[in-house]
Amino acid sequence: MADRQDVVRQEAETLWRVNGFGQERHAPGGSYWFENRERDSQTVVFQHCLSGLIHFRDQRRAIHQVLPGHAVLFMHGEDSAYGIPRGATEPFVTQFIGLAGAGVREHWALLRRQGSVIAVDPEGPVLPALRKLMDLASPRSGCDAATMAMELHAFVMLLFTSLRQAHVRAQTPVERAVDDLLRHATAPWSLKQLAERHGVSREHLTRSFRQRLGVSPAAYLAKARLEKALELLRETTVPVAQVARQAGFSSTHTLARQVRAATGGSPRAVRRKEG
Repeated sequence: MADRQDVVRQEAETLWRVNGFGQERHAPGGSYWFENRERDSQTVVFQHCLSGLIHFRDQRRAIHQVLPGHAVLFMHGEDSAYGIPRGATEPFVTQFIGLAGAGVREHWALLRRQGSVIAVDPEGPVLPALRKLMDLASPRSGCDAATMAMELHAFVMLLFTSLRQAHVRAQTPVERAVDDLLRHATAPWSLKQLAERHGVSREHLTRSFRQRLGVSPAAYLAKARLEKALELLRETTVPVAQVARQAGFSSTHTLARQVRAATGGSPRAVRRKEG
């Protein structure tokens, strides 16, 4: 029985869960202001503005307006704050949900790299997903912990995808090409193929990449692929030919040449040394 109790407790502490949700209305001139550093829970919050507005003070002390159709992403325990500003004349109406669980704060930090205040498409999938979560979080729903955790993870991934798509739409073609290269350094493409895919010249891609990263695309790819290959050689027993393919090398010969230049030994020698 004690072991089962430990399992239940660990599930409650680890699986993603809802720590609070609802819809609220606050009149202007009241005391609606919260300092997040004074909250000691591990909760992260998605707060959507339906009408009125609030101010959000981020960790850099910058003030942002959160207007209708926008949401603010924040964490309890951080040095940020939000509330109705002085001089506001309209009631603030909001719907929100708080999430907690192992790794949720790291996911939230990744989301907020696009900004703490985000636009929410009223016709998009985010708001229906939010309403679904609120329904599932109601005690009347009887939703089990594992199902709730999966739904919450899906919601966060939906936010991530929506923000990434908005970011991509705002980029120039060469910026998209640079990001593509950074995300997929082990893909078996050439710079010419990548440039053509995004409608830019290889020379323009090379210049832009060097300006942004301080190294050429070829040097960056070579380093990323070598690091991946060495990791696979040292940490797995995957055959060398598969190591070459997974790390983005065109052949085992190219892999062996790069590994020997970096380590003085062959791929098999690197594996034997680690073993």
